[in-house]
Amino acid sequence: MSSDQGRLPSKAPAVISKPPPAALIRLVNPLMRVIIRSRFGRHLEPLPVLRVKGRRTGIRRDVVAGVHTVDGIATVFTDRPWRLNFKDAGDIVVMSGGAERQAHAMLVEEPSEVGPALAIAVRQAGAGNIGVAVAKGADPTPADFAAVGRSMIRITNV
Repeated sequence: MSSDQGRLPSKAPAVISKPPPAALIRLVNPLMRVIIRSRFGRHLEPLPVLRVKGRRTGIRRDVVAGVHTVDGIATVFTDRPWRLNFKDAGDIVVMSGGAERQAHAMLVEEPSEVGPALAIAVRQAGAGNIGVAVAKGADPTPADFAAVGRSMIRITNV
C-alpha cells in the first residue's frame, strides 16, 4: 500500500498571487517613474509614484504602485518587500500627472482587514489588475483573498 492511498487530493487555492514578472517590473518602472511625474502621467491615473523615506536608511524611495479605491480610501495591495517602508511611514508624497500631493500612508498587514478589502478591489478592477488570479469556477471569500498573503497601504488626504 502506497503512502498516497487514503489521502484526499489537495484542493487548489481559490486565489493565488500572480504579479507581473520581476524582470518586466525592473525594466519598466524607471521609465514609468519619469512618465508618471510628467503631465503625461494623468493618462496613467491608477499608477502614481509614492515617495517615502526608507524605514531603516532614511533614504528617499520612489515606488510605482497601482492604487485602487476601497471604501473611499486610496489603497495599494502588495507583497513586495518595499511595503515595509510604509510601516509607520506617516507622511508621504503622491506624484501623478505632473503634480505632487502630500498624503498620509499606513501599512496594514492584518489578514482579516486585507482580505475583505482585496475582495472589493478585485470586484472593482478585476483580478489581473490587482496581480492575483482566481481559479476558474471559484467564488472566493474574503478569507481566500486574505490567504494570498498581501498587505495593503491605505493612503489618505490624497
